[in-house]
Amino acid sequence: MYKDRICVYTCITGNYDDLQPIYCEEGIDYICFTNNMHLKSDDWKIIPIEDHDDLGNMMLSREIKIIGHSFIRENYDISIWIDGAIQVRNSIKDFLEQYCHMNKRNMACFKHSVRDCMYEEAVACVIGRKENRERVIPWLDFMKREKFPEHFGLAECTVLIRRHNNELVNRTMQLWFELLKKYAKRDQLSFPYSIKKTGLEVQWIDLNVFENPWFFWKAHRQTEESKISRIMFGEYKDLYSGVYEDYELRENGKKCELCMVIPITCNKMVINMGRHYGKKMNNFTINVSDAVVIVRSGIPIYNCQVFDYNDVVIEIKGDFSMGQEVKCTFDMMQSGEMEGQKVIDALVDKYYYDKRTSENAIRVLNQKCSLLSEHCNELERELVSYVDLSETPLFDKLRPLCEHQDLITKIIRKLILKMIH
Repeated sequence: MYKDRICVYTCITGNYDDLQPIYCEEGIDYICFTNNMHLKSDDWKIIPIEDHDDLGNMMLSREIKIIGHSFIRENYDISIWIDGAIQVRNSIKDFLEQYCHMNKRNMACFKHSVRDCMYEEAVACVIGRKENRERVIPWLDFMKREKFPEHFGLAECTVLIRRHNNELVNRTMQLWFELLKKYAKRDQLSFPYSIKKTGLEVQWIDLNVFENPWFFWKAHRQTEESKISRIMFGEYKDLYSGVYEDYELRENGKKCELCMVIPITCNKMVINMGRHYGKKMNNFTINVSDAVVIVRSGIPIYNCQVFDYNDVVIEIKGDFSMGQEVKCTFDMMQSGEMEGQKVIDALVDKYYYDKRTSENAIRVLNQKCSLLSEHCNELERELVSYVDLSETPLFDKLRPLCEHQDLITKIIRKLILKMIH
């Protein structure tokens, strides 16, 4: 594979991201396409781009991500797309060899870490403020007309590995981008349909794209704080019947107020306030007796909740009646000192990297334990057919294993003894 010409590439438009540090590796080129003429780097090759089709910054970046660029097609066999917020922290060659199997497949991508269903992802996109229902429903209507199945599979499109010069890959990417321009702008909603429609076989990578030794996600730059909060009422599981409304967050210094009128009778609402990186919240109150307030994001420090890269999400359980006026008040503050903000940034970065690395290690160990358990169960089922092991040809071969004390032979020894007795 290392005879292939390989590049890692990204695209940064406007001021949405900074170029991330990378693990530089001989034989790998690192390319950044950008319309930001102020972007400089010693490690990345900067290639300027222009928006000839008036796509806007977001869709221009998506075009480079999905369709690619003539420079890549002319100079490389394998390209690895990474979103602008992704850091490369280990050997790309090792990653390709262990997980991508590009000698058998023309594209590889990460499985979604939470869901395997495009329909469920559509709901999650609306809840998470990534999309609006008005744009997503036409896409779902189209998917239902196409009889696209539930739980077909779902990708995290943050990292994409492709042979860009493959005809089927090109055809799939063209379809994907056309769907993105016509329907919802959340690209992982239309990717599953695109590969199914063209028949492109993908090598699925069973790792969390945000929690692995090769790639680390550093949140996109927050250019402005959200002033609009999205509130889901009741169990929001269906875009057609679920109810959500957007409300303005009123601020007066550190004092914040969120007022709403309950549209349906329910016993729960979830408030997504968007990102408020580095801010801390306390003194949350609501004018509903016996309501239970649970802050689902951030890091608890003393009597405050300090928010990190994720959206501020608050779940409130209680008895809510249609037409009821509800008011939530709380204090929201942020360090005004630049050095203090740098400390917060470093702490959150370290917290996220350590947390994701440890969670990934635990997940891999759990997978190995499950696999070992399956092997043991399979062996036990095979041994059940022998009433008397001493009369089988396996007995003499298995006897030496019982004298060793490593983990696997201990398990086999116990199974043998169990069957004999």
